[in-house]
Amino acid sequence: MRNRFIIFLLLLLTAPVCSGAAVMDSVITTVVPSAAIVKTVPSSKNNSVINPENGFQSGLEAIFNIKTNGDDNTYDFILSGSIDTLGGMKNAYVMNNDKLYLMLGNKDRLPESAAVFDIMSGSPSKNPNIIAYPVINTSSYDIKPLNYRGELCCRILSGGVQDMNVSQTISNTPLGNTYSIGEDSAGVYEAVITLNIYRKP
Repeated sequence: MRNRFIIFLLLLLTAPVCSGAAVMDSVITTVVPSAAIVKTVPSSKNNSVINPENGFQSGLEAIFNIKTNGDDNTYDFILSGSIDTLGGMKNAYVMNNDKLYLMLGNKDRLPESAAVFDIMSGSPSKNPNIIAYPVINTSSYDIKPLNYRGELCCRILSGGVQDMNVSQTISNTPLGNTYSIGEDSAGVYEAVITLNIYRKP
């Protein structure tokens, strides 16, 4: 009997100290917010000189560097364009025969809104102080024209890349009947290209 008591006592002494104690977890969390950084990349193709006889130029290009913590599943990457007119800022992109063009407006002698609508009609004939050039994709990423939030623009499909250089390039030959040596005044012709990054819901 005494041996049984000693064995029972030894079992009690070797039992876990926390036997029967409550266990509670405490979870700590932090949130990484959406982050997107865009920078313009200086390029020698930001500026050109138009041949006054035919409207040709050497090919203009705007380059953006994009760094994000997401991709196409997280963001919409949208290129928009604008030109200044006597009627205010207008969309610089226009479709003609299923091809995308970028309009450049005379900065020194602002074009009338009617010139924009003439080019948008699909059959340009009289559009002083605006010249339209075809948009070409020289980037390694898909850039597709589409209507986004009610405006014609370009969507960039990154294919999962989160650090990329994207370019918007126009070729050197103007859309027919958008350059006229008699109607297009001398001066600086420009369009503002903006890269917008929208967080998806």
